[in-house]
Amino acid sequence: MGEKVRSARAEPPWRILLALLCVLLVIVLGSVQVAHTHADNETHADCALCAAAHITVHPVHAPAPAPTTSVVAVVEALPSSVLPRTLSIFALFTRPPPAC
Repeated sequence: MGEKVRSARAEPPWRILLALLCVLLVIVLGSVQVAHTHADNETHADCALCAAAHITVHPVHAPAPAPTTSVVAVVEALPSSVLPRTLSIFALFTRPPPAC
């Protein structure tokens, strides 16, 4: 059992390095996008960073308010249906296996 614990802790470090690389890429590229400027101080339609800065989510409708009234439903229990005691049996169900 001790070996399983050691082997779980001794997993290859590439997963940790990959996770750190992803986090660092998000931080660095986010900083580049925020600090992005042009020499003429205008936004350019053909610049991917300028276009990404102006993309926002526009909700079509305002969210619906939460209902203030309580909903009450009446549930009626129907009597249980009577199931047949025997199932429909296929006509060849009791046939013996073929002889060799």
